[in-house]
Amino acid sequence: MASWWTCTILSFLTTIQCVAQLSRPDTAFISAAKSNQKQLYKKFIHGQSRLNNGSAYRDYFSKNDEHPYFGVDDWAYGYIIYDDELYTDVAMFYDLSRDKVIAEHSLSGTKLELVSEKIKQFSLADHVFIRLGKNESSIIPEGFFELLYDGTTKVYARREKILNEKIESNEIITKFDDLNRIYIQKDGTYFFVNKKKSVLDVFIDKKQELKTFLTKNKINYNGDREKAIVRMAEFYDAQKNQS
Repeated sequence: MASWWTCTILSFLTTIQCVAQLSRPDTAFISAAKSNQKQLYKKFIHGQSRLNNGSAYRDYFSKNDEHPYFGVDDWAYGYIIYDDELYTDVAMFYDLSRDKVIAEHSLSGTKLELVSEKIKQFSLADHVFIRLGKNESSIIPEGFFELLYDGTTKVYARREKILNEKIESNEIITKFDDLNRIYIQKDGTYFFVNKKKSVLDVFIDKKQELKTFLTKNKINYNGDREKAIVRMAEFYDAQKNQS
């Protein structure tokens, strides 16, 4: 089927080019015709996309503005590597409560829950998420992690929203509580970090230098923990590269 469409469209475009050379009709018309045919072909190809093979997504029932998604409660665009194929400009949600990526069916517009095991990585609003598996480390759960820093060492954030429901006046009230955990990957090992001391313990061979770095640059660890950990990882890598 795809081959028939491809041949038909290519034949049509070739015919337009030949007519343009012989009779020199309105160039704007020729350009519009080519654009329409290319869009039709693109829509057909996207209709065959593996991204359309997910299962139907079950929405949450909520009477308030609470939602389980990363960012805003609306379609966001990014790339995704799915089933070893790269797709760009994909409309997606990332459900942090279920740890599921939801894509928009390219033809029907319905929400589809993608197979997590087939996703290598994806991006939403310039945030990159990597899927880490069971064999990566015993201390991290299998699922998606935001890549905060990608150096010799790496910093990941596990984003979650914990679903809590209660009944008030015979109505179900839905609430989602944010839970963010930070992990550092160093020399092939993953470390869960929370307090500043736990980060310094991971980078213990440069502990004193890091303390000086934090003080000199007035980095408030408790003010923005994730940013501080990334700055510490960057500094650590730079120091190691100079050694």
